[in-house]
Amino acid sequence: MVERRKHKRYSMPRGTFVILRNKFDPLRNHTNMSIGEIAMVLYKSEPEVMGQVTNLSVGGIAFGCNTNGLSIVKNIQLDLLMTERGIYVHDIPYAVVPIRTKGKSKKKTAECRTNALRFKHLDAEKKGQLRELLAHRVG
Repeated sequence: MVERRKHKRYSMPRGTFVILRNKFDPLRNHTNMSIGEIAMVLYKSEPEVMGQVTNLSVGGIAFGCNTNGLSIVKNIQLDLLMTERGIYVHDIPYAVVPIRTKGKSKKKTAECRTNALRFKHLDAEKKGQLRELLAHRVG
């Protein structure tokens, strides 16, 4: 099968997390914090969504989490965290990729499912941070 994606996807190790949180509850002074402090603040901030990253590319991300889907992203900020390597990428611009449901049932459940986001308008700094994350991919 021919790959049709613009950017190659890579599996990411366990411990790589996506955090979607309210933009009106900013993480202040994250550049002066240790990765442990950042992780604790993000966890205690009660994010809208926190999930395990399954795969990542420079163009987007897929992750699993307990959610009814992501539809309202206007005031939600995307952060990526890889605690074991001490990498934190703050406020990545994104768009939701609609997930096609199989079958006729459109009933939404709060089970663990795969969600996808496409990165938009990344500056050189964000691209560099994503490439740093990708350097620690699995396989």
